[in-house]
Parts: sequence; C-alpha cells; structure tokens
Amino acid sequence: MNIELEKILFVGPHPDDVELGCAGIISKYSTDTEIKYLILSPCTDDPKNNGILSDVEKAIKHIGLTMDDLIIKNIPRRFFGDYRQDIRQAMIDIRDNFQPNLVFCPSLRDVHQDHSITSEETVRLFRDVNIVSYEAIRSSIFFQPDLYIELTSDHVEAKLKALNEYKTQFDRYYFKPDVIKSLMRTRGNQARVDYAEAFEIYRLII
Repeated sequence: MNIELEKILFVGPHPDDVELGCAGIISKYSTDTEIKYLILSPCTDDPKNNGILSDVEKAIKHIGLTMDDLIIKNIPRRFFGDYRQDIRQAMIDIRDNFQPNLVFCPSLRDVHQDHSITSEETVRLFRDVNIVSYEAIRSSIFFQPDLYIELTSDHVEAKLKALNEYKTQFDRYYFKPDVIKSLMRTRGNQARVDYAEAFEIYRLII
C-alpha cells in the first residue's frame, strides 16, 4: 500500500482546531513533508481572543511549521453558511497552487456549524484527493474513527507545548494538558500503541 504524503493540507475553521486534532501528526510529518495550514476565521471579533494570532504563531513553531506555512482568511465565525463562496475560493486557490496529496478537515458530523460547513466544502472541493477528518473534543460527539496514526512521546510533548501557547483559551476545559494527553492515550490504546491521534476516512486512494 502506497499513500503519497508529499504535500498535506490541514484545514481549520478557527485557530487551535487543527492543533487540537492534528498537532501530533504535524509534528510527526513536518520534517519530511510540505505542509500548508489554512485557518478560515481568526476569531478576533471576540475580545476574549485578543492576541490569539500571536498564540498561533508561537504554537506552530513547536510542531515544525512557520508563518510561511500558514494561510489565514477572515470568514466571520459562526456565519460560515453565509460565506460558502469565500470558503470555496480559499480552498480552490490552495488546491490549484499547492495541490495537496492529503487533506485534513473537521468531521462532517461535527455539531459546531463552522466545523461541519468547513468539512462539507473541503469534501466538495477536493474530490480527487485523500481526505480524512480530525477530532474535536467538544463538538465531535458522533466521531467514529477508522484511522489511527501512532505518535511517539516526542510528538505528544510537541502537541502539549503547542497548545500551551494558546493563553487566550486556557479557560476551556479541553485545553487542560491531562485531558489532551488522555485522549491521545485512549486513541493509542484502541490501536494497541502508547499514543495516537484518530481520524475518519472520507476518501483513501491507494
């Protein structure tokens, strides 16, 4: 079985979504793989998130990315349904210019409206590309993983360090290191390894 991992795109509705679901494997693959990370909404309309883009810049360094790998759009959070064409255009630009072999997006069944719309448009725009969805602790309540990617303790530590940079989000229960680490341990146990991140497969081309 040969799955090309030359170019990977990670699509996040908001800052921190990708890190929560995928930071471990970004750390695992960023050394040898070309990666782009798209954030559709900076969420800076909420005063609580003042400084979140600075958090992002610090966080991605721990998992092997730079600001050159990051693309940030300005879709208003919670109103993604009104901006589908803008979301599509952002993805079309990346699809045509970057041509990823594998795309990570939120779950189609995620109960957060921005997450599910992001996934719908990702699946729509990348019809000939491998696509998997990542897990959101708070809103992926119907998540059914069928892909597990093993992580080492170094990848786990990189993920924890990345998420620790999100000072604006520390009041959220799912940002506690023990919660994040326990989920990676649980997913690892399901695959009979120490740690893993889990995903749903939407398209796998072998």
